[in-house]
Amino acid sequence: MPQSMPPKQKVYHDDWGTSARQGYEDRGAFREVRVQQKSPGSPILKSIGGICIFAGLCWAAYLYTQDSNLALALEQNHGPMAIMGLGVVCSIVGKYLRA
Repeated sequence: MPQSMPPKQKVYHDDWGTSARQGYEDRGAFREVRVQQKSPGSPILKSIGGICIFAGLCWAAYLYTQDSNLALALEQNHGPMAIMGLGVVCSIVGKYLRA
């Protein structure tokens, strides 16, 4: 059985000179498998950072509902700001550090 050669890739030119735009085309039934790129950083640290930020926001909302004066509540209790700060640091470190 003769094997057919895949069609040559069309070269696209756009107005900006990047040639990155690809129009719609009929590719047929076969699709090449795209290699998934791993996101840089540590997903565990990113998750911990997101959870800490969410927990700090929930704690701040709780303090607001108890006293109705958020500024005074946060002056007396620094916990929510510390937890949110920890979450931001974890998220930033998790973005760049692979652990």
